[in-house]
Amino acid sequence: MFLENILSGFQSTGIFIIIISILILVHEWGHFITAKKMGVVVEKFSLGFGPKLFSKVYNGTEYLLCLIPLGGYVKMAGDERDECTGAKGEFHSQSVGRKSLIVFNGPVVNYLLAYVCLVLVFVFGYQDVPAKINDMIKGYPAQEYGLQLGDEIIQVNSKPVYGWTELTNTISDVKTDQIHLTILRDGEEITKEITPEVEVRKNVFGQQQETKVIGILPYAAEIGDLSKDGPAQAAGLQKGDIIVRIDSKPIEGWTQLQQAIENSEGESIQIEFLREGNLLSRSIVPEVIAKNIDGEEKEVRIIGISPAQDIAIYRFGIFESIGRGFNKLIEITVLTYKAFYYMITGAMSPKESVTGPIGIFYFVKSAAETGFSQVLFVLGLISASLAIFNLLPIIPLDGGHLFLFLIEKIRGKALPPRVEDAIMRTGFSLIMLLALFIFYTDFVRFGWIENLKQLFN
Repeated sequence: MFLENILSGFQSTGIFIIIISILILVHEWGHFITAKKMGVVVEKFSLGFGPKLFSKVYNGTEYLLCLIPLGGYVKMAGDERDECTGAKGEFHSQSVGRKSLIVFNGPVVNYLLAYVCLVLVFVFGYQDVPAKINDMIKGYPAQEYGLQLGDEIIQVNSKPVYGWTELTNTISDVKTDQIHLTILRDGEEITKEITPEVEVRKNVFGQQQETKVIGILPYAAEIGDLSKDGPAQAAGLQKGDIIVRIDSKPIEGWTQLQQAIENSEGESIQIEFLREGNLLSRSIVPEVIAKNIDGEEKEVRIIGISPAQDIAIYRFGIFESIGRGFNKLIEITVLTYKAFYYMITGAMSPKESVTGPIGIFYFVKSAAETGFSQVLFVLGLISASLAIFNLLPIIPLDGGHLFLFLIEKIRGKALPPRVEDAIMRTGFSLIMLLALFIFYTDFVRFGWIENLKQLFN
């Protein structure tokens, strides 16, 4: 087991380095190829920072591979104003438009890479929880209109739906008062007309918005994972156990299971569950934690379990994948800009919304365990985010340089060196502070701070 964990760690680290390297290579290649096409001399093209591991000169450009694979750069002749002699092949000898295009094409190529990855995701197989009802909320339309556990919804208003995410988004966005559902039940297609409820719920950004719901959930009362050293694991519960009763009350879905645990009053709760067809029972003492619910800190009882998730793979033809990839890219772009807006206005905490290399490593690790298609999705997601982030008007990001070029175009000349240097120093300081903040939040989020405390204690 120990050896397997080590090998798994090496594999995840290798995939992480490959993904980061692809992102950097593509971004810097966008700058590089544009500069070359415009006749600007490119002196160096580096993947990574720090000590040089390998270099080769080809067509007047030195290509470098450096030790730290968390960045890269393209060094052009005359890309520092005080070094520029006015020669034709120097960066700052170019017009503002040509310089802007060289800088802009780094993020553009990242954005194109994101689109290609997302298209391939739908070609090779988009993964999602199936649109199958495994739990229903009492008193909601689904139960009142006769939907049953095990029903799989395959169409909403005659439009095919693929997976739980597409199902809930389609129901939420429907414009009619009634929705027409096509359901697969015991191998036969049936139809239901159902009137959804309109509720005000918090969206992914924590903002209140109206949404249409029918009261269905994808999770049965089957354990998918257990918290390490949590109450459930300590009591001997295992992945795959199906909980059927808590304190003698029947359990029919994950929502009912959660409510039974949270509302329990005794010091311990009695859980009955099925394991390989055998009915077993355990007494568990729940853990009490503080949880933020609707902006208030409340004590909640938990036993450290999460639901099992069936994963379905949906594959599409190349032409449909092109359209779906484009729609997904637009969705990611809109969500990213909304996240920036809510963070800037203080409506959303950056602590819960941003991540850095550590968080990316864990995302890549999780994706690698799921399959190649999920790795492609993560690559596309990060590439799009990198393109958008790089266009922020802050030095030393590409957007910061574009902002300076815009000022140069308006003024008819560049800012005085002293002013430009002050802007660059300020921007660089902001980026360094942001990097430190992101690393710290990742250390806290993934338990590194707590592990270090335990190590030193």
